[in-house]
Amino acid sequence: MPMKNSTKLVKVLLTNIAIAVAISLTASYIGVSGAGVPAEAFVPAFLGTSLANIGMSYVISFFVGWFIPAERLGFGFAMKCGLKPSDGLKFGATLNVVVNTIYVAFNSVILTYVNACVMNGAPLAAYPAAFMSSILQCWIVGYVVSLFWAPQCEKWARAICKDPEPQVH
Repeated sequence: MPMKNSTKLVKVLLTNIAIAVAISLTASYIGVSGAGVPAEAFVPAFLGTSLANIGMSYVISFFVGWFIPAERLGFGFAMKCGLKPSDGLKFGATLNVVVNTIYVAFNSVILTYVNACVMNGAPLAAYPAAFMSSILQCWIVGYVVSLFWAPQCEKWARAICKDPEPQVH
């Protein structure tokens, strides 16, 4: 839906909080679990990795949300599927397939490389397996969280920026 730049900025900043946390916790759990960390070191490793990933994911998600027209692409996809905004949750769920795929793809590509290859010294040849081991779980978690969180964030952003929602006919 059309909105002022200030509203878009606030929406992106708010929406990315839950998305960054959800994707990062999921990826961190999978990564630390698969790394053979001893039981007594699991929680510190998980917390350290999660905090680093949440920060990186928030920044990645900001740039994705600001520079890539994911919502517009998702809107177009939902319309091509024969849906319209008045279809409510069905429209939002279809739109979110595209939006979530874009966000999770960028986050997973970057975070997997940083975590597996940079932070843990895995060879680049290990990257595809590391990526494939978490992408589906991160997509599912990101989809569910963003499906219910993003519409609320848009309402908050519009209220904060005094930007009324356009009337749909």
